Amino acid sequence: MTTSPQPSWWVIYREPNPAEMEVVAVERPPGDDSAHDQRCAELREANQLAYVIAAPDADTAGNVALRIWAEELVASPTRLADADAYIAANYRTA
Repeated sequence: MTTSPQPSWWVIYREPNPAEMEVVAVERPPGDDSAHDQRCAELREANQLAYVIAAPDADTAGNVALRIWAEELVASPTRLADADAYIAANYRTA
């Protein structure tokens, strides 16, 4: 018995600041090249990004994308420094 591969999902997100990621939508990828190009143009215009995730469902894909984003943040010294500076400037404790 063989299992079918997991479906792909586009996890659409934006970064409102260097320390935060907001998932905007989780959707199936466009079906053809023209639709793919149009959707990519729409994302660029909206200042949004996307991860392509293979997962059994949309919720799992969204969770995987959040984890990947966080791992990329801490793996990049520049991004991490930007996030730390943003947090220090905006969330000072008394």
